[in-house]
Amino acid sequence: MERKDNNTAVMKSHKTIGGWIPRKVVQEFFNYGNTKMSTFAADYNIRVSKVGKRIFYKYSDILRLMNDGLCDNHN
Repeated sequence: MERKDNNTAVMKSHKTIGGWIPRKVVQEFFNYGNTKMSTFAADYNIRVSKVGKRIFYKYSDILRLMNDGLCDNHN
């Protein structure tokens, strides 16, 4: 199982274009289906850019989402 600090490294290893990351990469990273991806940006306040039929998400917004979900390891 991957640790949370490795998760952003996995996503970062994919090419970003000017801070934008392709929808497919985000979908695979979070293991979301097409239905969830249709509401992903609105649900989590992620900026979107659409070029033709391709959708890109702002990488910094996804990092913010990950950082907002940080939990302490106090069990």
